[in-house]
Amino acid sequence: MGPTSLMFIQPVSVIERMELWSKGAHRALVPMDSQMENVSPVGVELVESASSHRMFTQMDVLRFMKEHSADRELQSVPSRSVHQLAAINHDVYAITDRTKLIDAIKCLKTAMLNAVPIVTSSDSVDQQDHNHLVHGRGRKLIGTFFATDLRGCYVVTLKSWLGMSARAFTEEVGTNPLYSPNNNAAATWKRELVTCQAESPLSEVIEKAVGKHVHRVWAVDQDGLLVGLVSLTDVIRVIGLSLVSD
Repeated sequence: MGPTSLMFIQPVSVIERMELWSKGAHRALVPMDSQMENVSPVGVELVESASSHRMFTQMDVLRFMKEHSADRELQSVPSRSVHQLAAINHDVYAITDRTKLIDAIKCLKTAMLNAVPIVTSSDSVDQQDHNHLVHGRGRKLIGTFFATDLRGCYVVTLKSWLGMSARAFTEEVGTNPLYSPNNNAAATWKRELVTCQAESPLSEVIEKAVGKHVHRVWAVDQDGLLVGLVSLTDVIRVIGLSLVSD
């Protein structure tokens, strides 16, 4: 299911719909004040009507988990490490610090990604490796290139920057006056790397994801080498599995 998938769900509890979010659905329309009409004695021809709908996202699920972490049904899960819960996706791809902006944009588009980690390059690799995604595991994490970094950038200005490195561009985002104040403010805090380690409790990852409003937290080792990533989908998946097993 792609990141732009839109689902319609019945007004049931968040926990009951955990499976939907764990399969990669990023958002859903939830009917507000809904009611069932045309209900036959055997439950056939159920038609749901609602005066309005609300967009419900994966981030809403994590906010719910954060606010209800003390609930008896949930409190045993957030205290476990992301390693224990198998929440880390080790199959992580990256661009290097030498990848040009034009190539980074192509990488996001081809792989249908919204963000990609930036890792240090090796002098031994071929220049061609900087033109496409590389396996990021075991490389030094130095930044993140977000698709939203391109938002608010004038086309003429963007064209003049396509030849610079994506890393240099991410640094430009937070300082260039051509960006609107709102986008500039958002870019400033996005420059901070949002990371965790294998032994980090899930509650810490949820806190960082919600607090920084990011959809993935990079997992690194003690030397700052990229280990993998923990996405919102991963977090919701392991919570759902833990609740079922418990």
